[in-house]
Amino acid sequence: MSAPVSVSASAAPPPYTPGEPPPEYTAVDEGRFDPRSLTDFQLDELTHRLIGRITRLIRTELRLDRERIGKLRDPRR
Repeated sequence: MSAPVSVSASAAPPPYTPGEPPPEYTAVDEGRFDPRSLTDFQLDELTHRLIGRITRLIRTELRLDRERIGKLRDPRR
């Protein structure tokens, strides 16, 4: 068994070096979809649709992980 490695709390992270700036906003051609023109209601609806799908995918992935390790029951419930 190896000895635990001690990490010094005084070790500072490397200094920040700015990379390339993010790309500027480019105008959307006439008649094409511009996400900046969505209303608050449309943004809420889009968020709810995406969250529902993402939540199902995450729950499925967690269930598969529990099956893989042999713990099908979730003790938190």
